[in-house]
Amino acid sequence: MIATSYPFKAGLIVLVLFVSQFVPIYVNGQTTAASKTVTKPKTTPPSIATTPPTATPSGYTIKGTVSDGKLLKYTHLAVVDAHGKVLSRWVTDSMGLFKITGLTKGKYRLVNSALGVDAPFSVPKQSENTFIINVSSCSFGSAKAQKDIKEGKPMLLLSGGIAPVSSPKEDNFEKRYTVKYHDFGDTPQSVKCSTAYNIVVIAFLDKKFGKSWRRDAREDVIGLKR
Repeated sequence: MIATSYPFKAGLIVLVLFVSQFVPIYVNGQTTAASKTVTKPKTTPPSIATTPPTATPSGYTIKGTVSDGKLLKYTHLAVVDAHGKVLSRWVTDSMGLFKITGLTKGKYRLVNSALGVDAPFSVPKQSENTFIINVSSCSFGSAKAQKDIKEGKPMLLLSGGIAPVSSPKEDNFEKRYTVKYHDFGDTPQSVKCSTAYNIVVIAFLDKKFGKSWRRDAREDVIGLKR
């Protein structure tokens, strides 16, 4: 029996441990792979885009509806810019929906004077939303004004007070210019509807008499600018 020194045994143990990291170890006739520590790479969650929608080459688009309690189909709308210029005209479809395309950045209005619609909007802000236009029912509007003029019964609608008032001066005005003042009293309709009506009648009187008639008109005629 050959004696082995202690330093030699220690060195042999170190060598076996070192080799075992690379050589399979047999346990009960089966091969067991040496364990290794694996460091997983850190992953970064994908970023979420927060940029606002951009315009297509043809411009911005807005979508919306026109309703007076129910959706209004085949309703005409004019697109007016910040300077009052009509840029285009659109009509709602059979469901009361509209889709206006080709808009650039800026402020606009959707207008239908017969219904008293004058709805401001801007792009691109409005392009991110559905634009809902609510229309109040007008007993007087531009269509009514045109009908009254055709029948020879035009009126000038007044902001008035609680009860209608009249005077000899007003009677003379009505006879001279073939127009009647109308005061709604304590149940007025919306100013937008009354303005839409008066704009048509005022244009009719301007064409027939020139603008001099305005000096004789009452101060409370809605929409009258002397």
